[in-house]
Amino acid sequence: MRTIAAILLLSCYALGQDKGAIARAEAACGARDVQFDVKADGSQHPTPTPENLKALIYVVQEDRITSRFAVDGKWVGAVHGQTYFFVSVDPGEHHLCAMADAGLNHWLALHQLRAEAGTTYYFFPHGVQQLSGIGFDLSQVDPDEGKDLVARAKFCTSHPR
Repeated sequence: MRTIAAILLLSCYALGQDKGAIARAEAACGARDVQFDVKADGSQHPTPTPENLKALIYVVQEDRITSRFAVDGKWVGAVHGQTYFFVSVDPGEHHLCAMADAGLNHWLALHQLRAEAGTTYYFFPHGVQQLSGIGFDLSQVDPDEGKDLVARAKFCTSHPR
């Protein structure tokens, strides 16, 4: 009897998911099957400022997993370990996505950003403890904290496999 009740409960949960809404939310990401090779480069440590009429996004990570980062549905890079990279974007509204895979776990974090020309933004993909176990988040951090995270990390380059 308990087995039947559990199956019914889980079936209701699965039916209650709005697959269209999930797809629209995940539109900020690129294709799920794209993986990246990430190379840390300790020989250089670029920290540019935004180009004229652009905004700059730094992505900094400390976790030992690889996190992919997308802007408006296009993968723009990945980080692994204590590394960072940056990407230039036009001013305006952007939809950001960070995705990480570790074994059988696949995590997704989303963030909306209204970028202003001449402004630098810092994002930190990281694991979080949740009631249901380990989760994943993409936090926008204060510029002072972001500069400190970048200073402690190695610059990296990444390429899709």
